[in-house]
Amino acid sequence: MNKRKKDIPEKKVKDKKPRRRRTFSRGLVNVLNGTFLTREKVLSNMPFLLFVAGLMLSYIGYGYWTERTVRELDRTSSELKEMRSEYITVRSHLERSERQSQVADDIGDMGLRESREPPLRITVDKKELEAQRTRP
Repeated sequence: MNKRKKDIPEKKVKDKKPRRRRTFSRGLVNVLNGTFLTREKVLSNMPFLLFVAGLMLSYIGYGYWTERTVRELDRTSSELKEMRSEYITVRSHLERSERQSQVADDIGDMGLRESREPPLRITVDKKELEAQRTRP
């Protein structure tokens, strides 16, 4: 009698474990084969499933778009920093080359010299100018 009582619970325990594995493996096979899509519950919820799939695709697309936009912002920011530093360098070079002492040094190399006298203002009457223009 003891043998029977011990055998019965063991068989039930042994029977339960393989059934769980079989249902899991059957479910996995159904998902991989695509046969679960033909069930009535899935077919009745197909519009909702398609809506969720569309949301997932749009979310993925939005992620890619955002990533691309962030990369463009970073690239533009680095280009802006580079252009600003180039602008500052060119501006300082221009200011240095426009100084009177620098201009005097540069024209000295060409054989010219700086005038020490201030410029004179020449005034001409309009009548004299017109007379000069009309003469051949």
